[in-house]
Amino acid sequence: MSRYKKIVVPLDGSGWSEAALPHAIDIARANDSEVILLHVFRPPAHEFMDVIAIAGQDQQLQAARDASKQKFISLRNELRDQGINCRVQWVEGVNAADLVCEYIAFEDADLVVMTSHGYTGLARLLFGSVANEVIHRVDVPVMIIRPGK
Repeated sequence: MSRYKKIVVPLDGSGWSEAALPHAIDIARANDSEVILLHVFRPPAHEFMDVIAIAGQDQQLQAARDASKQKFISLRNELRDQGINCRVQWVEGVNAADLVCEYIAFEDADLVVMTSHGYTGLARLLFGSVANEVIHRVDVPVMIIRPGK
């Protein structure tokens, strides 16, 4: 019986975050698991959304949403072509850590595999750490990958 049935991989759209994928794929293959690519779309300039709507920039925002969705659908299809049971979950919001933690609980995931930028000190204070929040708030194992290490 497989220990890890559902593996959630939070991705922000960067190559940095995608460094978690080979690890998740290896675990998925060994356990016949499903990989769930979780992307939190954070609208650009979210604090000015009302002004953006008034200025008629809704089409640009929708184009950004569509491009983001297409990128993750393509990534999902690549993994499926490799024989990985994979799906995409795309959510939109401002606080990525909250949304990732809520999704992990909702999905009843067994494992989280994600990258960390490795910020420390002032940088961590200024930029926060989604990985740190996830580690401290979810009740499942979290594998943190530090790309380039």
